[in-house]
Amino acid sequence: MAVQDVIVLPGFEYGTTLRVYNPGTHTWDIAYCYTGRIMRFEARKQGDIIVLTGVEDERRKWVFAKIEDDYFHWQDVTVTDDGEWEVRFDLHARRMG
Repeated sequence: MAVQDVIVLPGFEYGTTLRVYNPGTHTWDIAYCYTGRIMRFEARKQGDIIVLTGVEDERRKWVFAKIEDDYFHWQDVTVTDDGEWEVRFDLHARRMG
């Protein structure tokens, strides 16, 4: 099973995400592509949140929280040297249409 999203953030970024379920690891293998760049992640559910950890950089994480039918809270975080999560970008998104 696979899922594709189109990301439209006018004036900031346009891209697409492809998520493919990996039954061997019970995770999702993810590629986020935008102009000139492809980032790879592995996603796991951790309690009430979903954490995407960077394949090339395990200190980079994307966190999805408060996931609802028409809303989610997303954070781009970096793990600091002392193990704390530092929020680089915080987004509250609502489905249109």
